[in-house]
Amino acid sequence: MKNTKLILILASLVFLFPVGGFGKMTEREAISKFVSAGMAYKNEEYEDAIEKYLLIIDGGMESGAVYYNLGNSYYRKGDLGEAVLNYERAKRLMPRDSDLQFNSRYVSSRIDQHDNLNKTNFLNRAVRSFADFYTTGEMVMVVVGAIGILGIMFLLSLYLQWPKSWARGIMIFLAMIALIYTIGIAVKVQLTRDRAVILMPSESYFEPRKDSTVHFKLSEGEKARMIRSEADWTKIERLDGKTGWVSSKILGKI
Repeated sequence: MKNTKLILILASLVFLFPVGGFGKMTEREAISKFVSAGMAYKNEEYEDAIEKYLLIIDGGMESGAVYYNLGNSYYRKGDLGEAVLNYERAKRLMPRDSDLQFNSRYVSSRIDQHDNLNKTNFLNRAVRSFADFYTTGEMVMVVVGAIGILGIMFLLSLYLQWPKSWARGIMIFLAMIALIYTIGIAVKVQLTRDRAVILMPSESYFEPRKDSTVHFKLSEGEKARMIRSEADWTKIERLDGKTGWVSSKILGKI
């Protein structure tokens, strides 16, 4: 289990940014809370650290480091569901961070996951790994950049009268890059849309009521896809494809 990112104070100046419009907390205040929360974690005051990290997020600021450290704090407190939830949120912002990947795998290894990923074919696993490697914003930038360069190259080839075979080869390469990353964006959206984490051990029912028959059990920290909601109930799909109804209160939306 890797420690919190206490040395990323300077990086937080860059990566802390407002969400949902104008934040209620300034960047300076957010960084001060970030440092204070890190010290609380170091002193094993995990409740205090959690409170401070949540204040940063509630103040309209977020970063991968905040979610990562929050996940670590929840893990140390023994709250695996919230730990997994915040690691997954951190992955949206820093998917290639080695400490995050290590801790996420470590915590997931302690959870009874009903996942059929290993049963999928090599191509599906490769596409999923590709999409998980980037943030959505990074892939959008690649697509926009490739299309922009493609347009410029096309105009230059006409103006400078480049050899057709040479110009065509470059433009086909750029078009392929744009296509691959566009597919990556579509896969990323599909993988992350309506995803949630089970925050406590629970049971799933055949119908959205407490006196319904239990369909299957759910582990704390297990991931699922939300299908639809009805009053205080949500129909979910477990990673192995099983569907059922659970109380909306046990779900943490990624």
